[in-house]
Amino acid sequence: MHYVIIDPTSTEFNRGSFCYAPYLLYNGLSEYIQTGDKISFFETFQSEDIDKLPTDADAYFVCLWSYPQVEICMLLNHFIPMLTENENVFFVGYNGLIKQYGFSHIKQFMGFDPMQDNSFLKSAMQNYPKYYSHFRRLLLSDCDMHLKSKDVSDKVYPLFTTYGCPNNCAFCPSTVNCGYRRFELSEEETFKLLKECWEVGVRYIHFTDEDLFFNIDRAANVLNYLISKKYTFKMIALASAEKLSSFIKKYECGLLIEAGVELVEVGMESADENLAKKMGRVKVVGTCVELAEIQQNTDLNIFWLTQTFFPGETIHSLNETGKFLKKYGYKIDEVVGRLRTNGTKGGLGQFFQPYHGTAIYKTLSKKGIMLTERPVRLLPSFVPYSFLTSVICAINYSNSEAANKWLKLYNVYQLEIIPTEGKTIEQHIPAGVAVSLQIKYYIYFAILARMGVINADI
Repeated sequence: MHYVIIDPTSTEFNRGSFCYAPYLLYNGLSEYIQTGDKISFFETFQSEDIDKLPTDADAYFVCLWSYPQVEICMLLNHFIPMLTENENVFFVGYNGLIKQYGFSHIKQFMGFDPMQDNSFLKSAMQNYPKYYSHFRRLLLSDCDMHLKSKDVSDKVYPLFTTYGCPNNCAFCPSTVNCGYRRFELSEEETFKLLKECWEVGVRYIHFTDEDLFFNIDRAANVLNYLISKKYTFKMIALASAEKLSSFIKKYECGLLIEAGVELVEVGMESADENLAKKMGRVKVVGTCVELAEIQQNTDLNIFWLTQTFFPGETIHSLNETGKFLKKYGYKIDEVVGRLRTNGTKGGLGQFFQPYHGTAIYKTLSKKGIMLTERPVRLLPSFVPYSFLTSVICAINYSNSEAANKWLKLYNVYQLEIIPTEGKTIEQHIPAGVAVSLQIKYYIYFAILARMGVINADI
């Protein structure tokens, strides 16, 4: 049998565990196939590469995890059968998107969904070290920028010890895609995986678990194992505020630092309690404040992830997030590259990204304006009415100079709009302007709100 895995190129950076489908599929399938079978892997596939595809494959597995990939996926779905005279194109990745476009799911060929099958996932996760050298991209985008001790030429490697998340936050598609569950490797299996990483020369790891600390005792045992073996990895991990707080209360920060965890990414999303609750982030703001206070007094390094334009976003919610990050976030000159747009007072983080299949998707037309059919998270794809109808109650011109560096960073400085008290955001935007200019206006006013130039309260 000959299998072809195709990962279409995308303007989107990774978001959610399902984005690693190309690598997990390759790892698991490589262990799954029989002697004499063959796998061809096409990373960052572009439409002009279609003539490079072999025509003798038994099955073509296309990885669809991001909206900007849709056009190439439609092309592949139509033209591969023309080239091969077989209906043997199957899709894997984000199930809601695959269903929306009516593509044939990989389950129709394999009899199961490899991204929800425990046996397949276990093999795929455990065999990452064996196949790292087969991959060019590794899908980590800017994550290596986090590691200040990393050599420019060195790679950061994605690694799962768990897959999926049952928490069901309203903005996140990962829970839906994994079937509302989390699959985990045992502690012994995780120890073996890390040992193999060390033996193949991996030194920089980004744990792609949705929450490495979901079980704080398990996390502590993993970190203590690394210390006992004297493995000097430099590591990034994702964590929920609640679980990281519980971990620190029981095991303290020293264990993280001694084990080599250089940075923990925590999804605060918004520092406004009401908006956080709408996102499903109950009590998270208070916990983030507790963690931030710990961070200020220890070597714990937290990168606060935020989100802009979730339904319910207002000038007030942006003011609140700006206040939090002014006190606890990074300064613009402490962060490199595009990362300056996250974890900083004026950086808007990722923008809310609508996903087919999530519970909130069906109600979005009543809550805001969709700006594009191909949403991404680095630019506004959706703007909520709650933001557009927010009234500017007060203007603090003393903050204007500080805001200018952020307006320049986002390339919206040239707009030079003068905000007016008593008017809504919507009233400041000229009617009939092109979508690209609308996006700039929305970013402009969001930055002014984050920087406290425009305020919801007098």
